[in-house]
Amino acid sequence: MRSGRISWRARSVGCALLLSTLATSALAQATPWDQEAVTAIAVKLEQALRDMRVTVRQNPQETAGSPTRRAQFQARETLGLLVNASQRLSSQLRAGEDLDATLPTYRRLQMLRSDAQRSGRRANIPTPTMEQIVAAKALIDQLTPFYGQAAGEEEAAEKTEPVKTP
Repeated sequence: MRSGRISWRARSVGCALLLSTLATSALAQATPWDQEAVTAIAVKLEQALRDMRVTVRQNPQETAGSPTRRAQFQARETLGLLVNASQRLSSQLRAGEDLDATLPTYRRLQMLRSDAQRSGRRANIPTPTMEQIVAAKALIDQLTPFYGQAAGEEEAAEKTEPVKTP
């Protein structure tokens, strides 16, 4: 009976992840660039990540020798890099830089988000921190429709470019 519940829950979570991925892909296709909206989201994201870093620093450290201790430190390091990338994106947008100028920073932010997600899976995350993670992810998801199509075009171009050798 218990394994049936776990299986049902696993399927539900899998379906939810699939639907959220499809929804994000659909949104990422055709949102025109809006400098003010993107800047406002980036500023909120920067503040949310700064607040999260303060909360994470206040979380108790795992005991020495525990299997999740390294993951905890890796997650903290990646969070610091995320804060730096969000500050960079926010300052670029406030300075009036456009989609093309800020796309590399956005892509770096996405890579760091993915790294943080991997590290976070292995660490023990308290509920208040998890709530902040969800809020920050929602802000990154709000940026995705503005960058999605350009990021996809750039990735496709990188895949088709021949590798240059000296």
